Amino acid sequence: MDYDALINRLRTFGPYQKRLFCIVFFPVIFNSFCTPVSNFLLGNHSHRCKIPNLDNDTYASQSQQHKDLINATIPILPDGSYDGCKIIVNGTLETCSEWVYDQSVFTRTVNSQFDLVCDNSYLHSLSISAYFFGCVFATVSLCPLADVIGRRNMVVVATTLQFVVNIVMPFSYNVHMFIVLRFLGGVFALSYFQGAFVIGMELVGPSKRLFSGTMILEVFVFGEFLLVFFAYFIRDWKWLQLALAIPMVSTICYWWPQVLPESPRWLLSRGRTKEAVKILRKAATTNKVRFDDLPNDFRLEKEDRGMVEILRELFHSKKLLLRWIIIFCNWFVISFIYFGLTLNIGKLGGNLYINFTVSCVMEFFGYLLCIFMDRTGRKPMHLTMMFLSGISCLASIFPVLYGDDSHNWIMIALSMVGKLGISAAFGEIFIYTGELFPTVVRSVVMGICSFGARIGSTISPYMYEIADGSMQRALPLLVYGIVTIIVALLSICLPETKKRKLLEQVEDAEHEEDLQTKSGRKNSMNQEGLDCETVRLTEMEKEQSEKGQL
Repeated sequence: MDYDALINRLRTFGPYQKRLFCIVFFPVIFNSFCTPVSNFLLGNHSHRCKIPNLDNDTYASQSQQHKDLINATIPILPDGSYDGCKIIVNGTLETCSEWVYDQSVFTRTVNSQFDLVCDNSYLHSLSISAYFFGCVFATVSLCPLADVIGRRNMVVVATTLQFVVNIVMPFSYNVHMFIVLRFLGGVFALSYFQGAFVIGMELVGPSKRLFSGTMILEVFVFGEFLLVFFAYFIRDWKWLQLALAIPMVSTICYWWPQVLPESPRWLLSRGRTKEAVKILRKAATTNKVRFDDLPNDFRLEKEDRGMVEILRELFHSKKLLLRWIIIFCNWFVISFIYFGLTLNIGKLGGNLYINFTVSCVMEFFGYLLCIFMDRTGRKPMHLTMMFLSGISCLASIFPVLYGDDSHNWIMIALSMVGKLGISAAFGEIFIYTGELFPTVVRSVVMGICSFGARIGSTISPYMYEIADGSMQRALPLLVYGIVTIIVALLSICLPETKKRKLLEQVEDAEHEEDLQTKSGRKNSMNQEGLDCETVRLTEMEKEQSEKGQL
């Protein structure tokens, strides 16, 4: 029996799957803290040089005399703010080595504790990118291990190590230790997310995979709402990090197999049929489906044909190669812009906490739109969201360049529309990519595209470091808008995959339309028979349910 057919007999999304989803997706809340928390741990902490020989110097003026001393010692920039790196000593402009920080938004950040400003500002960007370097490392080296050691082992090890890293992080004694811990945080966070996602997807029927994939993203957004709630009341980065890390200890219970079982599909792929049948029987009992004899002749469609042969088949088809290049660009740009807008929300101006909350709302609705892909189609949804994001980002530069501070809300609003579009694209690109490529190369393509996305996210923190003044906000948005529209135009060449039969072999792509026509004709001919079979199965399930009640 085919594995997916067995899952349908177990019920596509019964109580067992729902319970498993709650267990597997719960730590996703903690994962959602790891990336955007940079807005608060490494927030834009305003600073200026410390006045020499003034021990009680503070960023805020303490008196008129203190203010006069600041004005005489610290150069004033054209926008009216104080220079953060220069100081006037005996009439000479010099670079300072001590700073004081504004306490109105943050009481203490990583920036203020380790002085990641001026000549050390590159360490600020590196501290943010270290997390994504860890994700790249995990994508290349650790995530594939889930196929070797099992999904469950990957999840429990990753969650435990993620807890250890996050609980130790507040005790970093220098910035280098903090950067290493952020790197390890990225390694274990992505390793967990990949393993959890696979476990969830492998125990539901195909008809529920779009819904399940969307729900894990909504759980991620829920975690971001919790993050901004904690960050609003805890303004010291050490205490905030501790508050976020302590609840992660709950994942220690995942080491107990009764809490988190292994994926039956993986067990079957490894020939461990008895263990798989035991888990499937438990699922059947929980779902109140009575199987007197579970079939032992399971058949998995996946066949290991070797990496060399898979790559040869991918590059053999010019049609698939062009398709892969376009999709790779999509993954890179979507991740680049999504994390660029998420991690630099504090540099848009206005209130950081309000901006972050609005960003989470936009992300929530963006992911929610993915549920409608089965109605709108994959391609129309993808193009609409990409063009919406690109045009919004482009339009948001005009209030920056031609307006004043009173028009800043327009720029923020347009940026949030861009976040809505790119979040929807982030959610649907997984499904769309999987449907565009044949089975024999699907895993390889997804892996390469995921690697491209990690590269995009790694360089995103540096976008706001390449310009000063008003261009620091306008230039990144200009780049975001241009690259998004270019990729959206390229995506017009992609085919629609809604309700289409998935390709199995590379050569199927060369006569794809003929295959879809034949498949549609066959489905039409069998529709009456399928309807009868559906009625028969419904009657059988009803009879089994009545017997179970007796």
